Amino acid sequence: MPQTSLTPYLCIRLSAFAAVSLALFYFIIKPSSVSRPWKSRPGGTVPSGSAKCSPKDWSAGMWIRKESPVVVSKPDDVYAASGFKGCASNREVPWHLANDHPDDLPWRGNISAYDWVPASACNDMETNFQESMVIDLVEKGGWLLIGDYSKGWDFDRAWPQHLYLSPHSPLVSRIKFPEGFNMTKTPLVSFRRNDLLFNATEVESMFNGGGWRPGPGENSTLFGKEQSWNISPTEYLNDLFFRPLPDANYQSLIVSTAGHWSLKLLAGLPNGYTDIYDLFRVVITNFVYQAARELDLHSANGKQREVIVRPYMPGDDNCHAHEVMYGGPLKEVPNIQHASYNWAWIPHLNGLSKKAVEDRAHPHVTYADIDRPGRLRPDSHVLGDCLHITIGAGVIEGWTKYLHYYIGTYLPWYRASTKLPGYPISDRFRR
Repeated sequence: MPQTSLTPYLCIRLSAFAAVSLALFYFIIKPSSVSRPWKSRPGGTVPSGSAKCSPKDWSAGMWIRKESPVVVSKPDDVYAASGFKGCASNREVPWHLANDHPDDLPWRGNISAYDWVPASACNDMETNFQESMVIDLVEKGGWLLIGDYSKGWDFDRAWPQHLYLSPHSPLVSRIKFPEGFNMTKTPLVSFRRNDLLFNATEVESMFNGGGWRPGPGENSTLFGKEQSWNISPTEYLNDLFFRPLPDANYQSLIVSTAGHWSLKLLAGLPNGYTDIYDLFRVVITNFVYQAARELDLHSANGKQREVIVRPYMPGDDNCHAHEVMYGGPLKEVPNIQHASYNWAWIPHLNGLSKKAVEDRAHPHVTYADIDRPGRLRPDSHVLGDCLHITIGAGVIEGWTKYLHYYIGTYLPWYRASTKLPGYPISDRFRR
């Protein structure tokens, strides 16, 4: 397979009510110069019966410095350093690529000088996966990304945003299009920001269901003045995820939340983060119940869909200190005891998400624990804050690569090889 980026294959369009463009750098990955321990297999096929690369296997690797990293001496050098052939966005490009500060260009080259090399169990992963990923997004179904805007996929804020296949793509002649697929109307990937996974009224219902009432001097409402974007599962499950062709063709709902579960947003909680922990448990449990129930209700329509929850990455204080920026990847994930915002609590909230998925044990609702590579990269944050990850540092690109493998190869093998327990399901909110 030729080493090509996805730039010729994809085009970006806004929905009719969107106001900004996408930042989709992670979809234009080109293999770097370092040889990987995994082999290229056309179409992602692997020998039947062999073990596949689990999220644990993927996360058990390490960052290895490239043999001949590209030196970044001018802003456009970041494309070659990052393994990109171009950029599929026209909005805030320098901010996301972190190439707009001349004095920091040596740092920018250094953070792209590493490759994530997973455990040997990942030997069956494709090296050159870009073309097969585009084909799979059409033939098998696309991705609907739901959650906090600020971490992971680098779409921007509240506007619905979509990625489409270019009608001029050289892959068009090789793709077996589903009946009704429309290249100018059917998105391959869509993003909807959703900070709390439910709308404000639903969250307040779950909150008040716990019996809390404000005392003297306490806030009379759950929410503070911080702005947030929240939509109901009724909207993004029934109205988006399961929408038929040509409007949609989603196979996978990929969910990540925790970044906006803060005392600024949830100002009415009298016991601080202890109450946020409890409310998050209720909300994420209800989300998993509803997602599993909707999958069951739609199971007879011929397309088996997946709901994948992945952890949210906390920020790193002091990420712009010289010793951090130029220190390279860490060897071990730092143990956060005290941090800005809600960052110290995010690993605990991720644990609740994992437990909610495991407790349901639904075969098509899974938890992909793949945040370790990113947790080892405090050097790779953008220059504007210590939360967002720079595009081209390999973190977001690695998530994209693994999730493509996870959906198309690992999950089918896992379900065929494992006897999964049954699960209870209900359409009622639970505490």
